[in-house]
Amino acid sequence: MKTQLRFKEGQDYPEQQNGLSKAFFHNPKYRDMSVNARYLYMIFTLRMTESQNKGWIDDDGNMYIIYSDEDLMKECTANLVQ
Repeated sequence: MKTQLRFKEGQDYPEQQNGLSKAFFHNPKYRDMSVNARYLYMIFTLRMTESQNKGWIDDDGNMYIIYSDEDLMKECTANLVQ
């Protein structure tokens, strides 16, 4: 069973500062992770700041993001490595 990362309200996440975890550069587990996958992770973690500011938090204290498929596709098409 895969563990799902949850962002909790009130906790500090260093990757929210620049959107990209240092583990992607230092942990061999992520060595083969594509640039595009890292970019998508960055998009979503930066959105967590917006989630905190707008109060997008479920009953269990998990923050969530609101990002339409259309907006995500525009972002990806414009910035992902082809």
